[in-house]
Amino acid sequence: MFAQVFEIHGWRVTKHHAAHRAGEDLRGTAHYDAVLVGYRFEGMDGVALITQIRALAHRHDVPIVMVTGTVACALQADALAAGADDVLYKPVDMAILVDTVNKCVERVRRRH
Repeated sequence: MFAQVFEIHGWRVTKHHAAHRAGEDLRGTAHYDAVLVGYRFEGMDGVALITQIRALAHRHDVPIVMVTGTVACALQADALAAGADDVLYKPVDMAILVDTVNKCVERVRRRH
């Protein structure tokens, strides 16, 4: 559902259900304006994936937004400490999700 929303807004979207596969793609050289991460993936959780992404020198500035149905202060704190730019909870309003990601992307563009 999130992929469709971003495609409607003109974004090119790459989807992964397994965190290790997402991590493999992000280790590559393809350009990503932003990364939307869930908490529950096959093989690893979203916080671990955020940590992996932030360890990649060429991904230090890519905005990362976690969207999760797990409402726990500890999870939010862990995701932000790992390098997420924001954490949103399901059910998430799609307009807020798109606006949040756009703001994160714009913040990075202004720094460069």
